Amino acid sequence: MDPLSPWTYARRNARRVLPTLIILTFVVALVVTVLTLLSGLKDSTLVYTREFDRWSILFPKKDTRTPKEVRDAVAAHPSVERLIDSRNCFMRVKTLIGPVPYHLRAATAEEMGYLMGLAGATLREGRLPKAGTSEVALHENLMKANGWALGAQFGMEVTEEDWMPGRFTVVGVLQGPTPLGLASSEFLSNPLMYAFSAKLWERLVVVARPGRAAEMNAYLRSLPDVKVWDKTRSVDEVSQGFDKILLILNFVSGALIAVVALVVGMLHSIFFAQRIDEFAVLLAIGHRRARLLRKVALETAGLMAASWSAGLALALAVLAVFRSAVLAPIGVEIPFLQPGAVAVSLALPVVAHCFASVTVIGRLRRLDPVSIIERRG
Repeated sequence: MDPLSPWTYARRNARRVLPTLIILTFVVALVVTVLTLLSGLKDSTLVYTREFDRWSILFPKKDTRTPKEVRDAVAAHPSVERLIDSRNCFMRVKTLIGPVPYHLRAATAEEMGYLMGLAGATLREGRLPKAGTSEVALHENLMKANGWALGAQFGMEVTEEDWMPGRFTVVGVLQGPTPLGLASSEFLSNPLMYAFSAKLWERLVVVARPGRAAEMNAYLRSLPDVKVWDKTRSVDEVSQGFDKILLILNFVSGALIAVVALVVGMLHSIFFAQRIDEFAVLLAIGHRRARLLRKVALETAGLMAASWSAGLALALAVLAVFRSAVLAPIGVEIPFLQPGAVAVSLALPVVAHCFASVTVIGRLRRLDPVSIIERRG
């Protein structure tokens, strides 16, 4: 084995290498874990915008009901496949960042089947709401988030913390790639059955023809008397908050990388000072300075690669445990690994390697082996 190989140095000087290895490993693990979780939470929240791939929601700006002439014009537009009269019905969903409202789609029995077909949803348990009742069917992710089972009830009559007037009962659990909640349109639109019916704003579910969603949304946005909630607006609403937090964390990660690179460079400078006799002897017995420069660079690169690999493995282990123990039971599913988080973490060993190598190589270039040997006697 080559006595000057980086592996030989690491094996013989494990105690010197270990502090740098541990620091870099934990910093890489921290950066990957935090950025993966936050980016993953954004992706898991964007799942709730999938319903807008096929339909958009239209509601009036000045009244609780959409003008008839606007309804007729929308229904007649060539990009519109169907118009469904709905009502503003929502539930309180517990999330990691606090409770948020989730809107259910009030529809007739026939319209429920139609919407489920568009969303790729099926009935996993129970049944769909009966017409004229306060029953609802919710996606399994919503059920997990609130810790509910079939038969759970919500509404202001159940708890004062809720936001939806009345009392609603979950009679069905849906499954599929698109979260969806369904309620009875006949119940919510009849003031004799539901006392708050007259106060609920009308929501029109506007379904686009296949491949014409962009055309339909452009037309809906041009209407002055109504507001449209489509895919673009829903994604922007979710992204705004998360993107600001990610921007701050990326800045913090960059500052952390700079600080750690400085610390690693200082540690390597100290280690070099402890090895100065070794390099002086090697130069004195005829080893070329270029070979020693390559030796130092490879030692540093090997240490950075090992630290990054160990940090990534540690982050994956932590994420796996957190996903299964904390996120899965509450219906939050995040990707196992985010490419952006890995890319940011890669900057850490690269910057640390460059800084450490420049620090040590600069001192090695100026090293005078004769003066060192004479001083040591």
